[in-house]
Amino acid sequence: MWFKFGLILFAIYTIVNTFNQYHAKKVPKSWVITYALIWLVGIGVAVIPDWFDRLAQAVGVERGADLLVYLAVLGLLYINYRLMIRTRTLEQEITAIVREIAIAEGQWDAGKYGRN
Repeated sequence: MWFKFGLILFAIYTIVNTFNQYHAKKVPKSWVITYALIWLVGIGVAVIPDWFDRLAQAVGVERGADLLVYLAVLGLLYINYRLMIRTRTLEQEITAIVREIAIAEGQWDAGKYGRN
C-alpha cells in the first residue's frame, strides 16, 4: 500500500515538474507529452495492477511486471542509441567548427593534420 502511494506521489511530482520545465522553456512539448504518458501509465499500473497483468498476457508475457521490465529495457536501449547518434553528430559539428577557426586564423597545417 505504501509503495503504491509513494509511486503515485512521485509520478504526480514528475508530471508537475516536467510541466514546469516546459513553461520555463527548458524542455520541448514532446517531452511533456511523453513523460506525462509514461507516468500516467505508471499510476494506472499502481492503481489497477490486474489490468496490466491482463494486457501482458494478451501480448504473450506471463506477468505485468515482466512486461514493464521488457518495455523499460527496450526504451532504455532506444534512448542509448539516440544519445550515441546525437553525441556523434555533436563531435562532427565541433570538429568542423574548430577546423574553420583554425583555417581562418592560419593555424592549419594540411601536411601535418591531413585534409579530411
